[in-house]
Amino acid sequence: MQTLEEESKRVLKKQRLCVAQIDRQLDALLTHVEATKQQLEERQQGLFRKKNRHLETSSAGEGEESSPGTTLTATQMSIQAIDVANKTLSDNAESSSNAEDSEVKQDDVEEQDNETEYIVRDFIRRVRHLNVEKNVASELKAIHVLLSKYSKQIDKNLCTDITKVCGTNEMDQKLVCRLVAEYLYQDGQVEAADSLCKEAGVELPPAFRDCFIELHQILKAIKEHDMQPALDWAREHRNELGRLDIDIEFELVRLKYVDILMSSPNMMDAVNFANKELPYFHQTHAEEVGVLMSCVLYKGKFEESPYKNLFTDDRWDEIYDAVIRACCRLRRAPCRSYLETCLSAGVSALPAMRKLVTVMDSRLANWSSMEELPVSVML
Repeated sequence: MQTLEEESKRVLKKQRLCVAQIDRQLDALLTHVEATKQQLEERQQGLFRKKNRHLETSSAGEGEESSPGTTLTATQMSIQAIDVANKTLSDNAESSSNAEDSEVKQDDVEEQDNETEYIVRDFIRRVRHLNVEKNVASELKAIHVLLSKYSKQIDKNLCTDITKVCGTNEMDQKLVCRLVAEYLYQDGQVEAADSLCKEAGVELPPAFRDCFIELHQILKAIKEHDMQPALDWAREHRNELGRLDIDIEFELVRLKYVDILMSSPNMMDAVNFANKELPYFHQTHAEEVGVLMSCVLYKGKFEESPYKNLFTDDRWDEIYDAVIRACCRLRRAPCRSYLETCLSAGVSALPAMRKLVTVMDSRLANWSSMEELPVSVML
């Protein structure tokens, strides 16, 4: 098992290294993608600016040529006639100029295409240089090889076939349903337990159901640091609990006193609570009552007091378990479900039973016919 544990650590370490290497490869690729995207965006913005300047220049030229309409005089008509003649003469020059402009625009388009193509080609070159696909595939292959070897180690060291250990006798389905229903009640899943009992035809004592419904209502309040339901229950059953020598009421009063002392800014709130609740316990818990009253002197510095164990965070877990034990003992119900006990015992006994089955098979014997287990199991 130690070898398997070491192999597990080695596999996990290798997996982390491979994943880190893959992350680096992908990060490098994303960096190049982002850089290329930025270059293309800058190029596009440059083209937009150039186009806008060209449009502004064209609009300005057209504005200069246009003028408001006026009444033409004879002189103006003569001038226009001369202009028409001049325009006719300049058409050839304009046509040649337009041809030159067209050639310039064509050169600009080709230059733009060349720059864009260069950016894209440079990106492709850098991605090929990274060789991401091959490197990632190599890392994944290394992980796959390692996991294949590890699975063989598991098959070699761990036996998952426990059918020989299991008994051949058919289980009582109704008994199994009863165990599950009891577990559900004890876990507080009342509706699920009721449905199971109804469908499987299981009948449990009403007192069993009522016990755990009441218990889980109290426990729910304790989880919210509300002890009043638990105190009410303890006072209601004070005589029965006293006959069983169960001090749950004092434990609840003590916890509530400590909680008030810690949470309330006014020390007198805790003193008033103590004067009201603690006199009943003077005869049975005189020493503990004295300790509780002394705690008042250390308000604000409980960690330095000799009674700091009363103020630990574990106090809520302790009272939670104490209430379960008290309620189950009073109602004569198990604190731990029978199903949980069976599973715990079975899991604990499984390794020894598996070894024993191998020995029994070699001797052609059958341990399932024995009246008791051939190995001891600690519960």
